[in-house]
Amino acid sequence: MSDALNALFHPFAKGLLPRPQPGRGVFLRAEGPLDPDWRNALLCEQSFKPAYEALHRDGGTVVPELTGDGYDLGLCLLTKHKTETLANLGRAWAALRPGGVLVCAGGNDVGAASIERALKTAIGGVSSLSKSHCKVFWAERGDTVPPALAAWADAGQMQQGTETGCWSRPGLYNWNKVDAGSALLVEHFPADLSGRVADLGAGWGYLSLALLARAPQIASLDLFEAEWHAVEAAKANLAHPPGSARLGFHWHDVAAGLPRAAFEWVVMNPPFHQGKATDIDLGRAFIANAAAALVPGGRLLFVANRQLPYEPVVAAHFRSQTTRAETGLYKVIEARV
Repeated sequence: MSDALNALFHPFAKGLLPRPQPGRGVFLRAEGPLDPDWRNALLCEQSFKPAYEALHRDGGTVVPELTGDGYDLGLCLLTKHKTETLANLGRAWAALRPGGVLVCAGGNDVGAASIERALKTAIGGVSSLSKSHCKVFWAERGDTVPPALAAWADAGQMQQGTETGCWSRPGLYNWNKVDAGSALLVEHFPADLSGRVADLGAGWGYLSLALLARAPQIASLDLFEAEWHAVEAAKANLAHPPGSARLGFHWHDVAAGLPRAAFEWVVMNPPFHQGKATDIDLGRAFIANAAAALVPGGRLLFVANRQLPYEPVVAAHFRSQTTRAETGLYKVIEARV
């Protein structure tokens, strides 16, 4: 159990708050493990596929996006994205009945104290405790949703970015700008990029949009992305794509595996963070699974931060590799199985 999850349940363990009856609570940005009583009490919202699957395996009731209202209890774990966190608080508040209780927890390193102050300013009385370098705070809902909380919820919805003009939402990676590494990768798309193509970790669809615009010989393009909200944004951005390629959208954890020998090309900007920590094993899994997803002679084209040591794992799974571009920050590598 994470420190934040432990802190979230601390007021209940101390007898300061009652547990809800079965089916009477919701849990946003949910994670486990949950004991059987809590599993029966909560409808969990989790849009990140690995965490969604973990909750599902644990026996929880879990959905990628919450609907409905009139709940007695709303639980919310804070994220590192302030606008996303405030939006979740606003949505959770709206999902409660009058007299329902909102309980939030997060680490000091994700600005829990700042979020608590914002909630206190918006609604008035808030109770709180500190535990395990985290804060947990809670408040009882009145008869209405204060304007500030309604505005928070609206600010977190899918919207067209002011910088990109593309559909996205706060909390997604580079939600309102183009990643510099991805832009470099697009500059080095080869002229013969064609056939069946996969975009791994597709995000809100920037690389796929560029692929369809620059490579008209693509027959099919499959987007694989672990964040459900990013998949929904990519669908919106590719609602009217150029060309005649067949499109597939997959809410899927690439690290869990891919269809074997299904593509001539794989293009990606693999993630290398889990939370705030650098985790190059995630990028290594993307590379290994990309190799398995390619037909013999198929090619992988990807960009990575220059200092990340991906070359050995590429050598272990591909017959050859070439560095197509290198800057002070990034490198573009092409590899052939």
